[in-house]
Parts: sequence; C-alpha cells; structure tokens
Amino acid sequence: MLNTIETVALIPTIFLLVVIISQYVILAFKPKKIKGNYKPDISIIIPAHNEGKYLRKTINSILESSYKGKNEIIVIDDGSTDNTPKIMEEFKKKKLIKSIRTNHIGKSKALNRGLKLAKYGIIVTLDGDTEIEKDSLAKLLIPFKDKKVAATTGTIKVANNKKILTWFQRVEYLYYSLYKSLCDRIDGVICASGTFSAIRRKYLTKEFSSKLYSEDIDLTLNLIKNGYKVRYVPEAVAYTFVPENLKDLVKQRSRWCRGCIQVMKKHPNLFFNKKYFGPGFYSLPLLSYWYFHALIMGILLFLQILVGYYSFYYINGNIISFEVLKYFFYWFSVFGVVNLAYQMIIGNFQVKLLYILNLLVVTLTYAIYLYSIKWSKERFTIKDIFVFVFFFPYWIFIMIIQSLSNIEWFISKARNWWTK
Repeated sequence: MLNTIETVALIPTIFLLVVIISQYVILAFKPKKIKGNYKPDISIIIPAHNEGKYLRKTINSILESSYKGKNEIIVIDDGSTDNTPKIMEEFKKKKLIKSIRTNHIGKSKALNRGLKLAKYGIIVTLDGDTEIEKDSLAKLLIPFKDKKVAATTGTIKVANNKKILTWFQRVEYLYYSLYKSLCDRIDGVICASGTFSAIRRKYLTKEFSSKLYSEDIDLTLNLIKNGYKVRYVPEAVAYTFVPENLKDLVKQRSRWCRGCIQVMKKHPNLFFNKKYFGPGFYSLPLLSYWYFHALIMGILLFLQILVGYYSFYYINGNIISFEVLKYFFYWFSVFGVVNLAYQMIIGNFQVKLLYILNLLVVTLTYAIYLYSIKWSKERFTIKDIFVFVFFFPYWIFIMIIQSLSNIEWFISKARNWWTK
C-alpha cells in the first residue's frame, strides 16, 4: 500500500515542483523601479474594533511620517468594548483625527463609512494594529504618478516576534513579500491588502463588499477588470501584530482561505483571460491550485505517515519506542530530508523518483524562503534556524486549514469577520 501511495503522490509533487521553479524563473525578471516623488492629497482610513492595545501607536506612526502632502486621518470605531473610543477622543480633542462610531457593522461597512467622510482623491487603508515606517507613506504613493495606477500595496512585516508561533509567521510574511514582488514583475498583483494600501478614489466603481471575507482582494480584482494597474511597493513597510496562539491563527487563516475561495468564485472570467495575463495565467490559477494541493497532498501525507508507522512498527508490536519517536521526528523536521538523502547516498534506501523530487522541492523551497529574508533586508537569527528545522509541521497545520476551507466552494452565503 505504501508503494501505491508514493506512486499517486508523484503527480502533486511534480506540480509543486513546477510551481516552485516558476517562481525562480520570474525572480530572474528585473523588478519594476519606483523612482521620483509624488505628493497627492490623501485620506487615511483606519477601521478599528477593540484595537485599544495598538491604536495609539498606529496613529502616532502616521503623525510622525515624513509625508509632506495634505492628509487627513479618519478613524472608525466599530462598536469597540475596550478603550479604543477613549484613545480616539484624545486625538480628536487635539484636532489630529476625524472619528465616528458605528454599531459593530463589520470591517467593510466601517471602511465604506470612512469613504463617505474622506475628502481627498487617494484613500490609504491601514489596520488599527499596524504601524508604518517613517518614509512608508511617501513611498507608497509614488506609483500614482502613472494615471493608470489605481492601487498600491506595501510590505507587511511582523511586529510581535517573541513567541514561537510568531517566529514562523515572520518568515512566512517575508516570503509573501517576495512573492508579491514576483507578481508585480508580471503585473499580477491581485491584492491591495487592507492592512496597508492606497487606492485612487475616482477609479472605485464599487464599495468594499460586506458579503466577502476578503473584501480587499475583491476590490483589487474589480480594478484590474476595469483596466487599471495595481503595484507593489516593497520599500513601503508596515508592521502588524499577528496571532500569538493557535486559536486566533485558525480564525485568521480560515477567514483568509475562505475569502480567497469566495473571490475566485466571484471572478471566474479572470482565469486564463489574455486581457489580464499576470492575474489570469499566474496569480489566480496559482491561488486556486494551493487549495486542491492542500487537500490532495494533505491526505497523501497523512496516509504515508500512518501506513509507514503501521507497516514498520505497529504491526511488529512496536507501538512506542525510541525508534518510533525518531521516525516521527524525522517526518516533522528537516532532519528527515537530510537523512533521506544520506540513506540514498550510502545505498540503504532505494533511489526513487518521488524521493528525488521531494529533495528538490524541499531544497528549492528552503532556498527561496532563505532568500526572502535577505531580500527583505532582515537579519537571519537563531529563531529562524528553529523555524527552518521545524517548518514542516507548521506547513501541515496551514494545509489542514486550507483543506477544510474547501467547503467554501459549496457555500453561497457568508459574513464579513472582523478577525484579520
């Protein structure tokens, strides 16, 4: 049975290798340069729900920004039950912000209320728990010199990096930033993230949708369908607070995963449409691929681990022992791949095509994740060593969430969560 599973696993492994190689190919393309200076008038909208822990730092990071153009800050408190209203009032008394309160109507509707208050032509969206670097606003707005640019999005890095779960997310976010850079090189950016993005207001034909979990991707795709450009600005850096426990991470990723599926269901005419080459032939097909990959590969991995344990240990009465623990340790750490390569070299393991492909997948994946740290101008730390040793169980955890999220393909109604 194990041989049958390995034979079936060849297909998704080959597909995965092709996907990874495609990223290396695009990486060879020259990134689009963003030069010059541009200072349009901007309205910065911050929707907030129970962000009292972070909101003051968020607003101060804007006030301390180097941006010299006209700007206004609009904060929407959507039914907070903590000290968010008190913080808003402090800034409002000093006439530093505009603010309104809503009765927990949801993030999208809160953003739409902010749009109605905004008086300037460029709308910057910023989450209530996100701080920007001093020059980030100025850099985010430069591409708007091009009248065809409808939206820009910046680099999101992790602000809280003290717990083990956040270590993994830090590396993951840095890779996401590199991936957005790859998409930008082929005009394939499909998400002006609500965490930190800018939008040209006159090109907005629709409000933020309150019927989707990922209203920012939906809005971005509408702009692309209308013939406008969306650019990624790597130098425009913001720091956001990520989940520190598994419960909150599951909520966040469930929202992301299900939101992406909703958007793909809503915009099927973008797929493989030559009018939208980057999104239609790369970004969106790749986004949909990950869900089917997670489901198929997740099942195959589970079977491989379980059948391997049963065949080599359980059937022989070895339910738990040092050898059993070593078996699972190899499966859930990078040492398993190292051991696989070593055993094939010395002749203890048969050289199989699946093993070679797996070695290539892991090597190329780790290499591009390592490169993303350097590309993002971050230091490689001891925490990162731990992450790279035990990345595999984290990936499996995310794959499980993606797999379960596939139910969204069959659901017609949804609500817009506040959880990021």
